[in-house]
Amino acid sequence: MTEILDHSVLPSTDPDLIRHAAELVVSTQFGSPSMVQRKLRLGWAQVQDLFAQLEAAGVVGPADGGRAREVRFRTDQLTDALAAVEAAPAGMDADVLPFPGPRVDMTKPAPAGGDEDDQDDDFEDTADEEDDEVLEGDVYLADELVLEDDPEGDAPWINPMLLTKEGRRARARYLQRRGRRKLRRWVKRQTTVRGVVPSAWRGGRRIQGWVVGTEGATARAAEQHAKMLATHASKATRQAKFALRDRDAKRKAADKAGQDARLALVQATAMKTAAHKKIGMRATLALSPFAIADLAAYGYEGGLGLAAAALVNIAVLAYGGRTPNLDAEGLEALEREELGMPEKFELGMTVRHFEQMLHQALTEDLGIAIQALRIKPQAWGFEVDITFHRQTPAALSAGLDKLEACLPGVRTNSILLQQSAQARNEATLRIPGEDPWRAVPELPYRAPKSVSTKTLHTAQIGADMSGRPLALPGKRTSVGVVGKPRSGKSTMLRAMVDALTACDDRIIVGIDLGSYGAGFGPYTKNLHALARTTREARRVLEWALAIGQNRPRLFNKLGMGLNWESSREFPGITIITDEFPALVQAATVEAQQVQAARKGMKAEELELLPPFIRLDDLLQLVHLTSAKSDVVEVVASQGYTKDRIKNNTWVSELPAQLMCACDRDDILLIAGGGAMAEGWRPDRLLPAMGDHVNDAGVAYAMAGAAYCEPIPYRACILSDEEADRRATERLEAGLPELDELSAAFVTDDLADLRGYLADQYDEDEDEAAVPALIALAREAFEMAGDPAGLTAPDLAEHLGKLDPDWELDAFADQGDPAAARVAALRAAIKAVLDPRGEEWKTDSFRPAPGAGTVKGYRLKDLKEITGEA
Repeated sequence: MTEILDHSVLPSTDPDLIRHAAELVVSTQFGSPSMVQRKLRLGWAQVQDLFAQLEAAGVVGPADGGRAREVRFRTDQLTDALAAVEAAPAGMDADVLPFPGPRVDMTKPAPAGGDEDDQDDDFEDTADEEDDEVLEGDVYLADELVLEDDPEGDAPWINPMLLTKEGRRARARYLQRRGRRKLRRWVKRQTTVRGVVPSAWRGGRRIQGWVVGTEGATARAAEQHAKMLATHASKATRQAKFALRDRDAKRKAADKAGQDARLALVQATAMKTAAHKKIGMRATLALSPFAIADLAAYGYEGGLGLAAAALVNIAVLAYGGRTPNLDAEGLEALEREELGMPEKFELGMTVRHFEQMLHQALTEDLGIAIQALRIKPQAWGFEVDITFHRQTPAALSAGLDKLEACLPGVRTNSILLQQSAQARNEATLRIPGEDPWRAVPELPYRAPKSVSTKTLHTAQIGADMSGRPLALPGKRTSVGVVGKPRSGKSTMLRAMVDALTACDDRIIVGIDLGSYGAGFGPYTKNLHALARTTREARRVLEWALAIGQNRPRLFNKLGMGLNWESSREFPGITIITDEFPALVQAATVEAQQVQAARKGMKAEELELLPPFIRLDDLLQLVHLTSAKSDVVEVVASQGYTKDRIKNNTWVSELPAQLMCACDRDDILLIAGGGAMAEGWRPDRLLPAMGDHVNDAGVAYAMAGAAYCEPIPYRACILSDEEADRRATERLEAGLPELDELSAAFVTDDLADLRGYLADQYDEDEDEAAVPALIALAREAFEMAGDPAGLTAPDLAEHLGKLDPDWELDAFADQGDPAAARVAALRAAIKAVLDPRGEEWKTDSFRPAPGAGTVKGYRLKDLKEITGEA
C-alpha cells in the first residue's frame, strides 16, 4: 500500500512555504500541483491552498481540470513573482497552528439533521472549547522533521517523526532498510582500501610515522648519506691505489672523500643518538595505552580478554587509518565500488546505477542534451524513454556504436532506437541482455479452418522483446520480406504460412525457383500448388492473373460492393514467392530463349503469336490489377537493389514490409531517407552464422498505423515434428476449394494443377527412388531400342509419345515449340537431379557403329542414375 502524508505539517499560509512554492513553479515553468506536492512533501489539501494563494498573487492561472496550470511569469522574472507573492494578502493568519483542530474521520456518517453551515459552526465551537487539548503533546519544528540524507529513496511518505502508529511503523521499516543497506556496504567495503585490515595497517603506519617524527627521518637520511659517502670513498681509494695516470690527484681526491665520509658518519651518529630519546618518548606515549589495555584485559579475563583487547587495538588503528591517501578520481572510483555500482552493464544492476551510467554516456561521452530520462527494467533488459532537449533522435542514431563502447558489457549491434510516434524529440532506447527474446512464445496452435481472412490480422506470427504479438493483415494486402542470406526469411515465411494454411477462406499457392520449395517446410502439403520450375511458375501466375482480372465482374452480382469479400464460399488467393531473385533470373533466361526462338520468324508469323510476358512482369501484373479481387502476394527476396531484382523495384512498394537483416540501400528503398535516424536499423541485425542463430528471424515490421514504429519482432518458431503434425491435420481436414464462378475464368482446374505438380514431384517419394521424369526418359530409351544416346530433340519427341505434357502442342504458344520443349526438358532434368546431388549432362556419342559423333543424352549416364550400371 502506498503511504501518503495526509496531514499538513506546516500551515499553507507560511510565507517561506509560499515563496518556496512560487520559486519552484516559476523556475520549472510547470504549474503542476502534483509536482509541488512531491517536491515539498505536502498534503493535497495544503497544496490546493498554496495554489489558491499563488493564483491570487497572479503567479499561476486558474485550474484547468487535471492539467498543469499556466505559469504567468518567466524564469527571468522570478524576482517579480516573489514580490507579487509578498504583496498579495494572506488567506489566513500566519499564526495558525500546524494542527488547528481534531482530525475528522471521513468514514463516519454525518450527524442527522442540520445543514452544512450548522456543522461548520459546531466545529468552530468545539475547537474553541477544546483549545487546550489541541495544544497538548510535543511540537516539532520544520527542521526537526527532516530525515538524514537518503540517496536511495528509502524514506517513507508518512513522516516518521509523527507520533502515530503508522509513523512509528514507517520509521521502523525505514531504519531496517537503512540498516540492511549499511551492512551490505560495510561488507563490500572490506574488499577495498577502506576495509578494516587495510585501514588498521594504514593506521599503524601513520602512528609509526608520528613516532619517528622529523628527527627520526632526518637521522635516517643522514645515515643513508654517510653510507653513500663511505661507498664513494672506498671506490676512490681503490682507483687511487691502482691508478697509472694522475696518481697524485686521485690520491688527494680519495683523501678528500674519506674525510667527508668520516664527517658524515660523526654527524649521523650524533643525530641518531639525539633522535633515539625523542622517538622513545613518543613510542611510550603511543604504545603504552595499547600495552596497558592488553595487560589489564589479560589479567582480568585471560585469553578472552586479550583477544577482546586485540580487537579494540585493531579498531583504534582502523579508525586512525580510515581515510585512504587517494586523489579525487581515486576517491570517486572507490565510492562507486563501495556503493556496488558495476562498471559493466548487467541485467542484475539496479535502475539507479544503470541510469547514472547511461546518463554519463549520453551527456558526457556523446554530448547529447537530455531533458528527461526514464528507465523501465524489463525481463530482457532495460527500456529507456528519452526526451531530448531541442534535438531529434538522429543525434543518437548516428552514435549507437559509440554508445555501446561507452557501456561495457553491451553486445555489439544490440542497442535499438525507436522514434516515438507521439513527439519528434522523444524516443525509446532498448538495451537487451544475453537472451532478449525469452518472451517470444512458440507458434500458437491453430486448428484447421479456425482462421478467416477478416481475423488474419490477429493471428500471431511473432513477438517483440516484451511479448507484444506481431500479426500482419492478409486481406487485399501484399507483403514483402527482405533480408540477407541466412537472415531468417524462410522462418518468417513459415510462420506466415502456418497462419495462412489455417484459414478456411484462402487458397495458398507457392512459387520457389531457388530452393525447390524447401523454404515452406512441412507446409508444402497444405499448398494448393507449388511451382518449382519456370514452366510451372508461368502456369500458376497466368491462372491467378486470369482470376484476379475477371473477378471484378462478379462484384455487383454477388453484392460485394467495390472489393472482393473473401469467405468460405468465395475464398481469396495468396501467392507466396520465395527466393524472388531466382525467379527474376529464370525470367531473364526464359526471355533470352524465346527471343532466340523467334529470331528467324517472319513478321506475319510473329503477329499470330500471343505477346510474351516475363515471369516477374506477370507477378507485378497480379499485384497491380488483382488486389481488389483479393489475389495478393507474399514476396521474399534477398535484396531490393537492381543487382538483385533488376528493374522490379515495385517489390519495395508493397503495402506491408518485413525487414530482416539487410543492407542500408534496402532500408532507403523501403522507408525512404531519414528512416535510419528514426530507428529503422535492420542493418545492425546479424544473420545466422554456422550454428550461431544471432538475429536470424528478427525483422522490423512496417504495416500501416498498427506497425509504424521501428520495433524489432522475432518470428515464433516451431519444431519440425509439430509443424508436420499440424500440416497433416490440416490436409486431412481438407483444403478450401475455388468457387465455381471464379473457376469459370480459367481453363486449368486447380485440382488438375495440383495433380500435375504432385505427379512429377511426389512429396512422399522415397529419396532413393528414381524421379518420375528420369523413369519416363528410361522408357523413352527402351522405346527407341536402347541406343547409345539420344539428342535432346529426339528425347523430347519420345517423351511426347509417352506423356501428353511433353507433346509439341503443349508448347505451341511459345514461338518455336520444338526449341521451347528442348529448353524445358533441360531445365526439368536439372531441377529433378540437383536436389539429389546428381547430374545428366549432354555428351558425345556415336548413334551407330562407324558414324560420326553427336552430342546428346547417353544411355550409359542414364543407367548410372537409375542404378542399372
